[in-house]
Amino acid sequence: MELWQILVAVLQGLVEWLPISSEGQVVFFIYNFTSISQDQVLPLVVWLHLGTALAVIVRYPRIILDIISLKDKKLTRLLFIATIATAITAIPLYILLENSIEIFQGEILNVLVGSLLIVTALALYLPSHKDSGTQTVEVKEPTDREALLTGLVQGSSVLPGLSRSGVTVSALLMQKIDRETALRFSFLMSVPAVLGILLLNLLTGSGIPASMSTLDLIIVEAIVFIVGLGSMEFLLRVARRVNFWKLCLLLGLVAIVFGIPAFFAIS
Repeated sequence: MELWQILVAVLQGLVEWLPISSEGQVVFFIYNFTSISQDQVLPLVVWLHLGTALAVIVRYPRIILDIISLKDKKLTRLLFIATIATAITAIPLYILLENSIEIFQGEILNVLVGSLLIVTALALYLPSHKDSGTQTVEVKEPTDREALLTGLVQGSSVLPGLSRSGVTVSALLMQKIDRETALRFSFLMSVPAVLGILLLNLLTGSGIPASMSTLDLIIVEAIVFIVGLGSMEFLLRVARRVNFWKLCLLLGLVAIVFGIPAFFAIS
């Protein structure tokens, strides 16, 4: 097992729940600090999400059981609507990305990642700026409409650099959903989305990334799971104190700076 595999697993677990795009950061790391071919980047990034999906299941076992057993019919319906909506936007984008990611040569891929990170920062800034006024905002629980819209937004996060947690939590907040409820619903939405994208990955023939063995992948998933579970607990404790959009903006600018040399090479 190579050191970069451990590092990328820790990175995925640490930033998955932070709205700074784990996918974008992992793509950024793999592309710049490993020798993996570009056609192997996307399948590896997809598989890394399995560990964090398992972390959600372990963090909310009773809720997951209630969903599977249909005991909580309302939440089951909301997640079903969100998952279908996610598929509507995610599947076309995933296929497009899988077929076109190789066109990004050199540091140009970093510009794509950085640009999408800045979009995420803007999405995070809007609800925080809106809530900074003196007017009291009434919060509510998600309905079918909120689940549908948030699911459509979640599907767009298949693009590297666009934070799934960032855009879904922001979408829920802008629809006046309570912050703690928004975080929990965002966590739960990730599980069917990850399982669905893994199934799509298998159906398209990608399978397990050729860049690592089955044993290495199991170890990597275990690391992602442990770190992801810890980072989830951390986020739940400090979510109300940190302006994540500022960190996201900084990382996006760094990624773009790394990509600037590509434009000089083209010219």
